[in-house]
Amino acid sequence: MAKELSINLPNKPGQLALLADTLGKAGVNITALSASTTGPKGVVRVVVDEPGKAKRALKSAKVRVSQERDVLEVRLRNKPGALARVAKRLGKAKVNIDSAYLLAADRKRAVAAIGVKNVRAAKKALGR
Repeated sequence: MAKELSINLPNKPGQLALLADTLGKAGVNITALSASTTGPKGVVRVVVDEPGKAKRALKSAKVRVSQERDVLEVRLRNKPGALARVAKRLGKAKVNIDSAYLLAADRKRAVAAIGVKNVRAAKKALGR
């Protein structure tokens, strides 16, 4: 299980650089990232290797973490239908997926960060 931090930032040039630089200088590795904007605001969701250190570094940089939650990091085969199989298992177990983002690591492997409210039920549904 991993921690996802949500950070609200202004939708203007340099904001993602500020976030990434702050975490990098603190020695925090970003293992997954999703960013989107709506008008003048943006939200960045990051999964990091050291959430406590990340929160302290961001606070020092006057960047507020709006939410912290557990997410599942699910390793998948990089093949058509792999994500569907995971989503179906969660749906069958009545686990709602609040957010998800996926990155194909290479031609064989992919990793999905899946946000759910009931992590225990999700892990059970996925046999973890």
